[in-house]
Amino acid sequence: MKAKKWLAGALAAATFMTMNLTTMGVAEMAEKREAVKVVQTAGRDRLGDFAPDFARYNDDILFGEVWSKNDVLSLHDRSIVTVSALVASGVIDSSLKFHIQSAKKNGVTKDEMVEIITQLGFYAGWPKACAAFNMAKEVYAEGK
Repeated sequence: MKAKKWLAGALAAATFMTMNLTTMGVAEMAEKREAVKVVQTAGRDRLGDFAPDFARYNDDILFGEVWSKNDVLSLHDRSIVTVSALVASGVIDSSLKFHIQSAKKNGVTKDEMVEIITQLGFYAGWPKACAAFNMAKEVYAEGK
């Protein structure tokens, strides 16, 4: 008898939860953030007269649209993804430094950056991680 009551209770709870999930919707359950518009002029500043379309894609599409969709994926998380992609691709130039600086501004702590680059060392390659560490060390020393 106890088993039947337990089973009936469990089924009722599962039905209630399913109804709530169905009526509320998964998206409504997630906390919605407000998007912050990202404004970038580096493309136009550096390449506007030489490659105006590329500069526009960089400033208006990549930053103005993709990076500005931060109500879905936060700037903090986008920075982590971007730094990881650059390091894994072997891009260890000024663009990596820019994105590490942006990550710092977007709330990626020194300890998080150290863990990110350490993880990348094993998956992307030790030399790439060492180069990224040198850049990150410089960035996180700035403005202490």
